[in-house]
Amino acid sequence: MFRFTPTALALAAGLALALPAQAETSAKFVLDWTVIGTHAPFSVALEKKLFEKEGLKISIDRGYGSVDTIGKVANGVYEFGFADPNLLLKYNKENPNAKVTMVLLVYDGGQSAIVARRTSGITGPGDLAGKKIGAPPGDNSRQMFPVYAKAAGIDASKIEWVSANPAVKETLLLKGDLDAVATLEPTTLLGLKKLGAKPDDYVSLRYGKYLPELLGTGILVSQKTIKEKPEMVRAFVKAIIAGEKIALADPEASIKTLTLLDPMADVGNELTRFKLGVDMSMADPSLKTNGIGTVAPARLAKALGYISETFEVPLPADHLGDLRPELPAACG
Repeated sequence: MFRFTPTALALAAGLALALPAQAETSAKFVLDWTVIGTHAPFSVALEKKLFEKEGLKISIDRGYGSVDTIGKVANGVYEFGFADPNLLLKYNKENPNAKVTMVLLVYDGGQSAIVARRTSGITGPGDLAGKKIGAPPGDNSRQMFPVYAKAAGIDASKIEWVSANPAVKETLLLKGDLDAVATLEPTTLLGLKKLGAKPDDYVSLRYGKYLPELLGTGILVSQKTIKEKPEMVRAFVKAIIAGEKIALADPEASIKTLTLLDPMADVGNELTRFKLGVDMSMADPSLKTNGIGTVAPARLAKALGYISETFEVPLPADHLGDLRPELPAACG
């Protein structure tokens, strides 16, 4: 069993959260994309009234990519967001008056990959030059590709990007209109399977092979909200942790709660996606010892270093401050 020892991280600013008691309030939560199995901890929190237990009334909306989610949290359209925190260092540098912080790492490792057709001649990163890769502009896998390219030793400028709608990118890949897609691996592999594709006809180039320290996905909050409503942040984090604990312990029952967010959710497909995602993003054995959400300072420094060097964004002077404070024991 995983231990649940939540950590409050400030990825971009390196500031630890100290959260006082909860308060009764309403808040809005935006996801990173359409409702999928990855979001089961959140629908469980709704179904089990875990938010209400913490004195919160939470509405949850679909998202349109991590970049869009970060912007909506930064601008106060939503109090909470679920997105890729690796994008925060660059975002906060470009938006110093609307900074965003990660307060909980929900999924430890990333699921980003380049999924390519073997017939395109792609078997490794070096084969991507001159190839057409599809992804929405705001997709986190596309946004993080320059970091992957640098780590893998390839020239990102030689990639031909195609802005592919998420609803059809697997179809375009299957038809050969694209050589590859930048994606979350479980999403595309499941999409290809539903289209009748043969798994052996495709190869996945996982970002994690070259960037093992990069963080997965987490809960994002504006620094303004943290300052003004810390009790609300603490309450929200507690509810999410409780929901994640249930989802990991009982995926089959938990996935069914997705219909609260999307009545048309394909429960069977999303259960497979959830299990694939957990296998990929929660594989670090240290999670069972240290608890979900904990990130060693050395790992965080390495992850920030990748991003800083690739995007030429200086690291905050205090980025290696007190990175692993535990929330009060009641959160566990």
